[in-house]
Amino acid sequence: MFGVPVEVLVGASVVAGVALLAALFVAERSSSRRRSASPARGTTAPAFPTPRRPVDVAEPAGPIPFAEPGTRGPLFQYGGDGSGLPVDAPFAVVALETTGLSPAGGDRIVELAVVRVDAGGRIADEYATLVDPGRDVGPVLVHGISNSEVLGAPSFGDVAGALLDHLDGAVVVAHNAAVVERFLASEFARIGVTLPLNPALCSLWLARRTMRAPDHRLDTLARIAGLPVAEAHTALADARTGAALLPHLLAALGEPPRHLTGLRPMPEPELGTGVGPRTRSGELRPGAGGWIASLVAGLPRAVVDAPAADAQRYVDTLASALADGRILGGEGQLLARLAGSAGIGPDQVLALHRRVLGHLRVAALADAILTTAEIRQLRTVASGLGLPDFFDDLRPTSPQDVMAARLR
Repeated sequence: MFGVPVEVLVGASVVAGVALLAALFVAERSSSRRRSASPARGTTAPAFPTPRRPVDVAEPAGPIPFAEPGTRGPLFQYGGDGSGLPVDAPFAVVALETTGLSPAGGDRIVELAVVRVDAGGRIADEYATLVDPGRDVGPVLVHGISNSEVLGAPSFGDVAGALLDHLDGAVVVAHNAAVVERFLASEFARIGVTLPLNPALCSLWLARRTMRAPDHRLDTLARIAGLPVAEAHTALADARTGAALLPHLLAALGEPPRHLTGLRPMPEPELGTGVGPRTRSGELRPGAGGWIASLVAGLPRAVVDAPAADAQRYVDTLASALADGRILGGEGQLLARLAGSAGIGPDQVLALHRRVLGHLRVAALADAILTTAEIRQLRTVASGLGLPDFFDDLRPTSPQDVMAARLR
């Protein structure tokens, strides 16, 4: 009818049929391959699989509150002098060094330490390791850990089992625990491990509750309590200081902390590649000595205490960085990034820096002699904090000024 030979129509039908059979065969092969790759009914998938896509760790809007008694976080229920019952268990004091202040923003743990103690401060066990964060290590001026030092170090997944072993059967203690908890929750979420709710205690809350101090940083509290303070700023040094300080804080509280939850066994994840812990090779930061350090040590509480946990972390970081008197331009930029990850705006940061520098000015001028070298140190610090002109009006003390001061 259309002028097409019958032989052509028959040939086209045969070719179409063959193509349809081939397509059905390929589809069946693909389906069989998918079925064989899936676990058979009754078998179990590997324990704690690592998520294939990045894990979003939700953080509440606004500042992170302090871990006061009754507060419940993603991992811990915090105790203290509120309602509940005492938990008869040792304490696991945890300390971390991190790449920044915001796990939700991608910051990771670069070092962790746990010290297990009883209520009297007697150490039963310690564990510490560097951790490869899978990214740059962040502010080296704060934690003293370089990128080369974490090469070959275990990942968090490698050490998660050992960490949980040291937390198991103990009340977890951390200084500014709400921030520490966020980092732990983020890291465990990344490796697909879910922890049961367990009791914890924030030593920063406990110190604010029981001690009068110009600020509530660990080193300040340890000095007031007459305890030695390690010069090296490491997670293990902080955990040891926290463990030594804990009996003093508990004694000042006057009663055993009460908790709303009891101990639950930690999971036993089948993770890791057999990589053991790696500790630091030695002391990486200078001690907190020197003229600037002495001025920073006298910062009034109004300057160094913050109203929220994340802001306090930035303030403590700033004070720690100032303690060696070496805030340079690049270090100031890192501090600004830390402030941003803590949710502190630029105007708030500059206002805080002005308050700090204003106190340093008052403390410096209170001395009878102000040298050229001291003024240079102050100007270096001010430049690193984004206020390079703050000390431009200062002049070194002249011999005439010294004589006039002696005659008064």
